[in-house]
Order: sequence, then structure tokens, then C-alpha cells
Amino acid sequence: MQVTTRQRNSALLSMLVVVLVWGSAATVTKLAVEQMPAFLFAFLRNLVASVCLIPFFISAKKKAAPGSTNAPIGKLIAMGLTGISLFYILFNISFYYTTAAVGALIQGFIPAGIIIMAVIFLKERLRQWQVWGIIVSIIGVLLLGFSGDIPAARNAFLGNSLMLLSIVCWGAYTILSKSMLQYDPVYLSCMTIWIGTAGLLPAALYDLRGLQWPTISAGSWLAIFYLGIFSSAVCYILYNRALKILPAVQVGNLMNFDPFFGAFFAVWLLHESLGWLQITGALLVILGVMITARK
Repeated sequence: MQVTTRQRNSALLSMLVVVLVWGSAATVTKLAVEQMPAFLFAFLRNLVASVCLIPFFISAKKKAAPGSTNAPIGKLIAMGLTGISLFYILFNISFYYTTAAVGALIQGFIPAGIIIMAVIFLKERLRQWQVWGIIVSIIGVLLLGFSGDIPAARNAFLGNSLMLLSIVCWGAYTILSKSMLQYDPVYLSCMTIWIGTAGLLPAALYDLRGLQWPTISAGSWLAIFYLGIFSSAVCYILYNRALKILPAVQVGNLMNFDPFFGAFFAVWLLHESLGWLQITGALLVILGVMITARK
């Protein structure tokens, strides 16, 4: 597919919106899972996203090219389970045990995972400056996520381990999505979220076993709708559209901004603290992204 400069710039702008919203997700999720069961929260936010996506799906079906809405059901199920069900189960429960800042920073390993998978499975090639940019970004991520103590965490080792497992799931989802470029991105986003939401239902019921329906505060409902509408519905569409235009390697490196914004929101809104090593790591991540994504 021939990509124009306008399409490329639009895709880059979409990725900026994605990393800003997803960067805030760590702080919003941390606030929510302190007040309600983590699995139930994951199900409700994606249920909201599922409803919001209905008009997008109807519109996509009308405008889509012939054959672009007939993706293999096996791959759709795999995308739903990895990118939604398993990812959010691990993502949400990890924030119960670790802090929002550290959890967001550990997500900086997402680009490294995507890049490795893209090179191995999609045979994408790296130029020399991209290799150096990736190395700088990874060093920054290591400083961000693995420097200093985490006194405010309930169980930092468990929480951070769960976050690493969620990163594996997201890498698998990205590679699966990149392998289905011939299909409409809105259609893929809708089907993925609907399948993934169905996969979250058993986890939500597990959270409610033997209990009455929990009281959900106004703040938690606000978090559910914010993440459901913007983080899940809107950003999944933007992310899949960007993957259709940009190389998976470049998308992965742009995701390096995610942990930076995640830490920023955690420090600003939750008053969590970061040491000088984490700040140095954040600067290295930005530098690595600039090197790798340059024309």
C-alpha cells in the first residue's frame, strides 16, 4: 500500500492521542481498583466500549471494501483474548499490587516486545539509527522501571510480574493485528473488543462470587466511562489505523511515550514520587523515540 505524507502524518497524530490517553489509563485504573474489584472494572469498561462501537461498526460495514469484513474467526478470537481479556485481567490486577507510576513505567517494555516480534515474525528490517534508538529507549525503560524501592506498593514483585505478562499479551495482539492489514481497522477493533469483553465475563463473575453487587462510586463510574469510551473504543480504532499505515517497529517505538505520560499523570494526580534515575530514564526514552522515528 502506497502511503502518502498526509496519511503518515495523520497516523503519527493518532498515535500521539493514543499514548496520551493510554498514559493516563494507569492513574485512572489505580484509582478505580482501589475502590472496586479489578476484574469487574475491566469487564465494565470494555462493556461501555462495546456499546460505543456499535455505530462505528455499522458505518464500517457500509463503507468497507468487499471482503474487508470477513476476517478469520480464529485470529479474531486470538486478538480478543490477548489484546482485551488477558491483557486487562493482568493489567488491572497488577495495579492493585504495584503503584501507578511504576506500573506505567514497566509498560515501557511494550515497544521492545513489539519490535522483537515484528523483526522475528513480520520480517521487518531495522536501519542502523533505528537500532541505536531502540537501544537508547530500552536503557531508558530499564532506568524507569527498575531503579529504586517501591515502598507504596502492596507487593511490587507480584504486581510488576503481572504487568510484564500483560506486555507479552499486548505484543501478541499487535503482531496479530499487523498480520490482518487487508481487513477494515474499525471492523477489527469492534470484533476484538466484543470478543474480548465476552472473555472478561467469567473473570467478572469470579469477582462477584458469593458477594452482592458492590457499590460503585461516582468516581469509579467516571473512570469506567472515560476508559471505556476513549481508552478502549476510540484508541483501539486509532491504534489499528496507525498499524495499517506505519511499520509495526515505528508504532512500537512511538509507544515509548506511554510510560512517560503514565508516570507524569501518576506523579501529578496521585502525588507518587520518582527518583533521578527514573527522570533520566524518561529523557532517554524520549531521545530514543526521536532517533528511531526520524525520517
